[in-house]
Amino acid sequence: MQPSQRVALGVLLLLAFILVAWMASPLLVGLALGTVMGFTAQPFDGWLTRKLGNRPRLASALTTLLGGIAMAGGGVVAVWIVANEVAEAIRLVQHLLGPEGPTILGPRATHLLAMFGVSPQALQERLQGQLGRVANLAAQAAGFLVQTSAGLVLTIVVALWTMNSVLRDWPRIEHHLEYLLPLHPRHTRALVEEFRDVGRRAFVGSVLSAIVQGVLAGIGFAIFGVPQGVTWAALLALLSFVPVIGVPLVWVPAAIWLLSTGHPARAIGLTVWCVVLVMATNDYVIRPRLVGGGGSAEAHPLLMLVGLLGGISVFGIAGVIVGPVIVSLFVAAARIYERERERESEGESGEAPQLTSGGTAVPPHP
Repeated sequence: MQPSQRVALGVLLLLAFILVAWMASPLLVGLALGTVMGFTAQPFDGWLTRKLGNRPRLASALTTLLGGIAMAGGGVVAVWIVANEVAEAIRLVQHLLGPEGPTILGPRATHLLAMFGVSPQALQERLQGQLGRVANLAAQAAGFLVQTSAGLVLTIVVALWTMNSVLRDWPRIEHHLEYLLPLHPRHTRALVEEFRDVGRRAFVGSVLSAIVQGVLAGIGFAIFGVPQGVTWAALLALLSFVPVIGVPLVWVPAAIWLLSTGHPARAIGLTVWCVVLVMATNDYVIRPRLVGGGGSAEAHPLLMLVGLLGGISVFGIAGVIVGPVIVSLFVAAARIYERERERESEGESGEAPQLTSGGTAVPPHP
């Protein structure tokens, strides 16, 4: 092939790739989720393949089916928890706004309202009127959930299809990438391996950090006297996958409830607990270490923090996975380039590079 033909073919391939990526952008969440689910399930898929007498297609189909059952089960549990808690909250508010007055307010809150000239009976009437609006908003939210369920089903289908393709065809994908990418085959293999490992760590790390947040929140709810703390902690763990607003949607109403029932110290304590331990410690310490640790090209925690927060701001919820993968691929490519420069320096000087105490290669002085 002539050089001009090779360049033209490369440009055509690049343009086609950009168009395919643009068309696939609405399916990014499903593609990313399915890819990392496939990476995470690869050890189990390999074990199942051996147990089924070396039948990889059947093993990948069964593994994907189990993944679909897990996703559907998690969705059903989440909907059940939310529906039960919303119904319980409405019954509680109706009981507290009974004929005896707004008993949701403690004596301190009632005294504070009296200082500002607000009648508890007038407040009760306003709250009862607002309760009807809340019920209407809940009905509208349910309708919106039904409307968006088609998109959710499409995302799940794309994720499961992608998962099955990764489990079944990943060796062929690696082989094709070695010839398609304009890199040395060993560099391509290193980048592909890093992509797989980081994607797996991002998925597992996100799930584990959600569990950690739920456990810490449950401890805080128990300490500060929030009723049904276990259920609210489970809901917080599920909503932690929603960027920025997911976790506060659970603990902020709990803190407001404690404040309104005459427990300001508990409300302040719960707020500090959730801001410092549940949110800040998890987002800035636990999650970056879970996602960034253990790889061959482990990134600095600051870079992983940039990958997590920046990925969420750019890609939405898919950025929880896509952001750390992009950052780690950058680190892997930079270290490959660094090793190649070290080899070139070693070849020019004829001396082996010296190693520091941390294992970093330092080119010898001429």
